[in-house]
Amino acid sequence: MASGNVPEDVVREILLMLPVKSLLRCKSVCRCWYTLITKPSFISAHYNCNATLKRSHCILVKRILPEHVSPTESVMSFLSDEISSDDHIPQTEIIIPHFNHFLQMVGPCNGIVCLTDHRDIILCNPSMRDLKVLPAPSFNYPHGLLSTTLGVGFGFDPHSREYKVIRIAELYNDESGGYRFNSVKVEIYDLSIEFWRKIDAVVPCIWSFPCSELLFNGHFHWWANYEDDDGESILSFHISNEVFHQIRLPDTCAFPEGSERAFLVLNESIALFVFNTSEQTSFDIWLMTEYGVAESWTKYFTVGPLVQEVRPVVFWKHELLMEKANGQLVSCDLNSQRLKEFQVYGTQESLRALIYSESLVSIKLGSDIN
Repeated sequence: MASGNVPEDVVREILLMLPVKSLLRCKSVCRCWYTLITKPSFISAHYNCNATLKRSHCILVKRILPEHVSPTESVMSFLSDEISSDDHIPQTEIIIPHFNHFLQMVGPCNGIVCLTDHRDIILCNPSMRDLKVLPAPSFNYPHGLLSTTLGVGFGFDPHSREYKVIRIAELYNDESGGYRFNSVKVEIYDLSIEFWRKIDAVVPCIWSFPCSELLFNGHFHWWANYEDDDGESILSFHISNEVFHQIRLPDTCAFPEGSERAFLVLNESIALFVFNTSEQTSFDIWLMTEYGVAESWTKYFTVGPLVQEVRPVVFWKHELLMEKANGQLVSCDLNSQRLKEFQVYGTQESLRALIYSESLVSIKLGSDIN
């Protein structure tokens, strides 16, 4: 597979350094290059190089465009590493076809993200413009019960080498007397066999709001009630063994009436945010320093008071990206607590953001990562 006088291994090392956009073009150069670039071993090596060297890392932003731009159209944008500019504008806009109001964006997992409006679910590799619409579950529930999606999760099982989408569904009756809750069920979609299946698990109701779902440490997490009491917890799901576990919140963490919660990843730990919905000018950050151990929650930092209302979105290096009340993206340096504004807008509470490393993984071909 040598190119001219260049040895094969040198060609491979050069290609591994290229971004996905360039590699997609290189596939058309010759059959040898196409064969190399589409090999699972190359796909895995390319992704691992990006992840290890933090190369091609960027921020992936999902938002619903304001009505004066394009009514209720969802787009994804890449923000490059050069995010220090006050007038930063997204370099790439990716229109999400067929759907116009996706609320949640979860992941990423090997370059793939999961989008849902709690009715439709799609998987997407934004660096390859690769989309897959999942079929709706078609289970027959007894006594005329209907189902609605409370939340979704997404991850990769390194043991079975399968991507899994987890759907937590609420069953209910819709009779003449009105809505009546019945139960919560869990359904899993295996991407390799393209099939929905139910698992036997008893789980509490989960809550869906901005930054209430998180993939971390081989588990997916949702905000939830705690068993049968009035408390709250983080509900975790192990992607490989498909077991649920509830993680208690810090005992000393007070949730004032009208407050909201969010969790992100900070310093390789789950970070819990508590802030007031009507006065979101300051909030506390708690870290779970030992994963899954409730006693390890430690109050880490208090942000604010800031000069304007904000909602946390994602951590990026030493900055916290947030959404203003008008839907604009801003960042806050945790040391100086100074705000910087970006020319990135969405409808209110529509901004979602993830730290993203591009990938050659094809959803349609079912490629995976070693």
